[in-house]
Amino acid sequence: MLKLLEKPLAALCLAGAIALTTLPAAAQAPAKPGSPQAPMFLEDTSPANFPKTLEVFKEEVKAGGWTILGEHNMAGILSTKGYTLHPVVVIEVCSGKYSARLLTKDEYRYVVSMIPCRVAIYQTSTGKVVISRMNTEMFAGMMSGEVAEVMRLSGSEMEGVIKKTLARLHQK
Repeated sequence: MLKLLEKPLAALCLAGAIALTTLPAAAQAPAKPGSPQAPMFLEDTSPANFPKTLEVFKEEVKAGGWTILGEHNMAGILSTKGYTLHPVVVIEVCSGKYSARLLTKDEYRYVVSMIPCRVAIYQTSTGKVVISRMNTEMFAGMMSGEVAEVMRLSGSEMEGVIKKTLARLHQK
């Protein structure tokens, strides 16, 4: 019996390894309109430095009526463990009008691990500053009903916050 499973299992492992090695490129590839292969993560390059990008993003989050629930300075945290990283901050943002729609109903609470929304701002080794987040619209397509609707609406609104952030940074 084991002998019969060796070839299919090896083929499955090889296919998985190939998929995993192509994931980073696919996850960061720009989305093509109408393409069924949307990227899992979206990234925009900021025209400003890291501190200014972080400052303006947080201002726009608040101006948009969202709440910043937490901020994780990953470079700072890991520096206490002996690692040296370029700046990386993960900001947890939440809009009560969206999260309450899901959290007030037991049947939707399975998505709680995706709440709050997370936006990362990081600086690369070349000095480029990037705003990164999950492609909420793509993930919403995997859901149905009210969960999908809330994900689309909140994702669209957060994309608006990021667009306003970038517009302000381009003006300066």
